[in-house]
Amino acid sequence: MARSLIRTIYSGTRSLAAVVKDARRAQQIASLLARHGFAALVARDRTTTTAAARAELLSGADTAEAAHTDLAQRVVRLLEELGPTFVKFGQILSTRPDLIPPQLLERLEVLQDHVRPVPIDAVRRQIEGSFGAPPEQLFASFDVEPIASASIAQVHGAVTKDGRDVVIKVQRPGLRPVVEADLSLLRFFADQVLAIFPEAAAFDLGGMVKEFEASLLRELDFTIEAQSLRRFEKNFRDKPHIHIPRVEGALSSRTVLTMERVRGRKLTSLTERGERERVAQLYLDAAYQMLFKDGFFHGDLHPGNVFLEDDGRLGLIDFGMVGRLSRQMRERLVDVLFALMSEDLEGVARIWYQLGRASARMQYGEFEGAVVDVLERHIVGRPMEEWDLAPFFTDLATAAMRHGVRLPSDFTMMFKAMATTEGLARAVAQGINPIEAARPYIEALLKERYSTDRMKRVALVEGVRLVELARELPHTVERIVSKLEQGDLGVRLKHDDVAPEMTRLVRALNRGAVAIISAAALLTAALTIGKGPYLWYGFSPMSIAALAIVFGGLTWIGVGLLRGR
Repeated sequence: MARSLIRTIYSGTRSLAAVVKDARRAQQIASLLARHGFAALVARDRTTTTAAARAELLSGADTAEAAHTDLAQRVVRLLEELGPTFVKFGQILSTRPDLIPPQLLERLEVLQDHVRPVPIDAVRRQIEGSFGAPPEQLFASFDVEPIASASIAQVHGAVTKDGRDVVIKVQRPGLRPVVEADLSLLRFFADQVLAIFPEAAAFDLGGMVKEFEASLLRELDFTIEAQSLRRFEKNFRDKPHIHIPRVEGALSSRTVLTMERVRGRKLTSLTERGERERVAQLYLDAAYQMLFKDGFFHGDLHPGNVFLEDDGRLGLIDFGMVGRLSRQMRERLVDVLFALMSEDLEGVARIWYQLGRASARMQYGEFEGAVVDVLERHIVGRPMEEWDLAPFFTDLATAAMRHGVRLPSDFTMMFKAMATTEGLARAVAQGINPIEAARPYIEALLKERYSTDRMKRVALVEGVRLVELARELPHTVERIVSKLEQGDLGVRLKHDDVAPEMTRLVRALNRGAVAIISAAALLTAALTIGKGPYLWYGFSPMSIAALAIVFGGLTWIGVGLLRGR
């Protein structure tokens, strides 16, 4: 066994040499892989079959230590020992229940950074490198002992020259080169996994690594987090009960972020019932505004990032992980929740399918059946106050992935945020209904979605698109007829008789004429909406007549297409 381990380390070091320029680091990584039963990732040769490599990875039988440990535990231990980049990747994977098996997901959710604090002299040098002066000269006071220490940065307390209480987030010195080297390793491991497990291509492992790389490199640039803080502060300027820390721009850079300090009690430590219910409502209101109204949300509002301040405000911290939802994505989310409230099971399946990315192996009937089964287990027959979104979305995402439908990463982060929000709100105030608290935002989004102004904008955009399409149609038809006259289309016809093709051409011309009329009517409707006299809900007689023409024309075209004519 010892000889096998040495051989594995030597072979692994050689295979890692092209990825890791530091031979000592390559040997360390190969040793860690061998110790935890993953030597096949780097030590495969021409005589090793794919089946043998798969068996070795899954069993860990190559080492005595790994042979007595399950796969999920071995993966987590390996990530922890490989360092901060891999720990971060594991934490990101923990937000993807659609990709990760439940047993591994449970272990990844408790994956923690195990890092030593940065020596205070290194912190001083990092600050001085950004601003040309040590912290003792920049601040009235500076706390030597860190408030927190994580894989990316270390946080120290300080007081500005004009007496404001702040915290300084200082990036670990020399971190970027280490992260960039580790990202190269991660890409290498992803390629090795795909070589041994070709079926993993369905999970787009390479795409996940690219998304993680972009996210982590953004997190290393503290100016991006500062921009996020300013955006959140702007979004909540009309909500004085929500406190977003203010950035000290003159004392912030790419590697140092100085911001207002938030002090307060954790929500889970509150004891008075009325206070707990009030605070839970404030918390839900803030979270749902981010998700449904702003489309820009905090990705990790767990109990350690939310505080109740002495003045009654809710203070939020740690904005390194944020998500973004376009208007279309938010509307899809509202559609899902609205369908859930109506118990429209097939509607939920349809919307979920539209949200995701379907693979070639996907069978819609089987997918819909799996979604309906999850809904019947979690939603059907239960009042909203008994809905538990965390296991529901986990099971729904897992069922969809099993049948070939994968969600975009922003949506999985959103569902993770919703589950975290729901869990903390219920922990603070038992009996609270998180779904009911979201209803005002859902109704506001629905009202805005179907408002006269919104319909007018949509009609204008779609009308212009139809007009452009109609303008191009005669030129397209002319090119087709020209090619037909020259005989260029003869080789593409399945029938010797040209009459059927000419019939289809005539029908296409008819549809084009109807499309032009419909486009003109749609533009007319768009321009006359909101202009009196009003006949019905802000629509003038002219706009109603124009919309009727649009509806009739599109119906005629749609029926013809459905009938194959």
